[in-house]
Amino acid sequence: MLKSFRQNALHLITRVRCSTVAYAPFSSVPTLRGKGRPRLWGSSIKLESLFALVEDFPTAKVWLYGQQVSVSYQCFEFHWDSPHQLVKFVLTQLPNGQRLILLSTDLCLTGPEIIAAYGLRFKIEVTFRQLIHLLGGFAYRFWLKALPTLPTWPSNLILPDYPQTVQTQILNKVEAFERFVNLHVIVLGLLQILSLELPQGIWANFPRWFRTLPSHGYPSERIAQLAIQHPLVST
Repeated sequence: MLKSFRQNALHLITRVRCSTVAYAPFSSVPTLRGKGRPRLWGSSIKLESLFALVEDFPTAKVWLYGQQVSVSYQCFEFHWDSPHQLVKFVLTQLPNGQRLILLSTDLCLTGPEIIAAYGLRFKIEVTFRQLIHLLGGFAYRFWLKALPTLPTWPSNLILPDYPQTVQTQILNKVEAFERFVNLHVIVLGLLQILSLELPQGIWANFPRWFRTLPSHGYPSERIAQLAIQHPLVST
């Protein structure tokens, strides 16, 4: 998976299991040559064992899940998926004692930057949930009649292997996908802006009753959508 990210000049920040095993860089000795294939990997390292030094980890203030907290962290650069590429592991301990290990393919990022970036995962997941369940932002269906219907997954997915006319139609189809999703993202952003800037107007036109309402007083995207639809349906 990381290979495809690197081929497309992309970086990945993710969480790995505490049982993950990484590998130290291997330094060969020119005077020693053994039998068989040359060794590529260094010694294996159980990342969880490095938490034994957690008392000596530096601390930093990080904006995480809507609040600023003090976390203990330590960065290590090891091999994981490739003996030729290093990745950065960030061993992190949260204020409640929870421990997690983060991985970043971008070696230029600092530990606090990686932790803060991973904390954005919750906002991203909520946004995807609203796009899918509230607006149907990924419910696109654009069929391409130029290609024959196949009973199984196509064996050839290389675009230049198809005729030029088919390539153009495929690219137009991909562009339709992107426009469909982007328009729904814009709509979701407008609903969020209305909820933040005009909460009183949204509540005044809200046509339903909910047992529980947001404690902060701001309407959700769903409430804003219903408030906007109410005058249109009434007329």
